[in-house]
Amino acid sequence: MLALDFLPISVATLLPASAVGLDLFQREQDSGRFVLYRGATYPLTLDDLDRLRDRGNHLLYIEKESGPRYQSYLRRLLDADLVSSNVTPQLQVGALNEVVLDTLRSAFGNRDVNEAVATVSQLGALTAEIITRDEFAASDMFRVLHHDYATFTHSTNVAFYSAMLAAGLGYSAEEVEQITTGGLLHDLGKLDIDDRILSKPGKLDDWEFRQVKRHPGLGFRKLAKRTDLNEGQLLMVYQHHERMDGHGYPVGCVGSEIHPWAKICAVVDVFEALTSQRPYRKPLTRHKALEILEREGSASFDPEVLECWKSIILSA
Repeated sequence: MLALDFLPISVATLLPASAVGLDLFQREQDSGRFVLYRGATYPLTLDDLDRLRDRGNHLLYIEKESGPRYQSYLRRLLDADLVSSNVTPQLQVGALNEVVLDTLRSAFGNRDVNEAVATVSQLGALTAEIITRDEFAASDMFRVLHHDYATFTHSTNVAFYSAMLAAGLGYSAEEVEQITTGGLLHDLGKLDIDDRILSKPGKLDDWEFRQVKRHPGLGFRKLAKRTDLNEGQLLMVYQHHERMDGHGYPVGCVGSEIHPWAKICAVVDVFEALTSQRPYRKPLTRHKALEILEREGSASFDPEVLECWKSIILSA
């Protein structure tokens, strides 16, 4: 079968000592062939999962037609009334990542703003509930994230990072939920930018860059008249490329003119972009990305927000 017939799934979402109910495949590095790793009725053990991770195998594959069953399995892991002691915080974080990605892919793919807002509000609540738990560890989140530069992947990661940073800054659980939702929506305007520009394997020319710089305004106009989003969420969409010294866009706001939630989004948006695969370069390490953010410093980012993000990265 072809690669298009398979979907990648994170090893971090697989429950040991339980049959997932799906045939699991590995992809051979040399030939690219997909070979059966574990049959649908054969349970995985903790040793199986440890061996996969030790060999650097963080992904397995399922047949594309099994996607809905995998999503049902993930949602069971996130259901507080159904989970057992075997469902570790790391496993729930992995399941959360896959559920948010799949749901956001569908909502953004349909280009239906009403559906997107309704969907991300639910995802924001679910994300905040998990990230604000005492047992949540940032290292678990970093371990399961994908880093391809699709709009929905970037938005998922930015939302998770925004939630972690907001919690670290002392925002309430309700505010973390709202900030997470804002992070999921922050790049909505990119849906109106030609994908050939967004995925160009090289430096953008001046005209192309002007097109990309339209996305905060495009996203804001899509959402501005809604009554189910607050000012902070709207300004995360509109101001996440503004910089403290006024050299950002779309307006060139300075310092206190930038909403505090947009300052959160600004830091993690750049961090996520630096640590993700791009058409023209490989992802940077978290520590290298942090060095670049620190080099930009207070000219670009709120010092308190940047310092808090640094402490999260260094402790993960």
